[in-house]
Amino acid sequence: MPGLIAMCGLSFAGKSVLAQALSRELRIRVLSYDAELYPVHSRAVPAGSSVTAQNDFVQGIARKEIGAILAGGESLIYDDLLLGREERRKLAAVAKAHWATFVLVYLDTPLPVIDERREANSGTRTRISVPEGKMRLDISLLEPPDDSERPIRVRPGYILPEVLAEVSERLAGR
Repeated sequence: MPGLIAMCGLSFAGKSVLAQALSRELRIRVLSYDAELYPVHSRAVPAGSSVTAQNDFVQGIARKEIGAILAGGESLIYDDLLLGREERRKLAAVAKAHWATFVLVYLDTPLPVIDERREANSGTRTRISVPEGKMRLDISLLEPPDDSERPIRVRPGYILPEVLAEVSERLAGR
């Protein structure tokens, strides 16, 4: 049975780093909203669309691509913000429709840590920076997963083998 591991949290929370580490260990492909989906599909968004409409448009395409991957029997790690419960609910529904196990990994990184990472990045530019206004908007939109979503909560300083073990147990249906 395929599995869908969904990474959730603010920019600079560490989602992509953890997604890549899980990918290496589990030998599961990562699909990145920022690196793969948005740059390609945002060009097809109707002109004059709001930022929300743009996001909804590309998210719809993302869910179709994820569904096709799961339908092929392949597991996947989806790397995205997934700030809202409704976004996560729709993604979980895609997994369910394709008989895939859904595992939500929430990177619960405190804002001071995120600010430190953003500041460090401003000097190195090892990743794309996020403008302050966009960051504050995302913070206001974040609906942290509640217990009903069964998130695996990951904090800075996590121990990869422990996170890997918990993700593996969930994928196995435990």
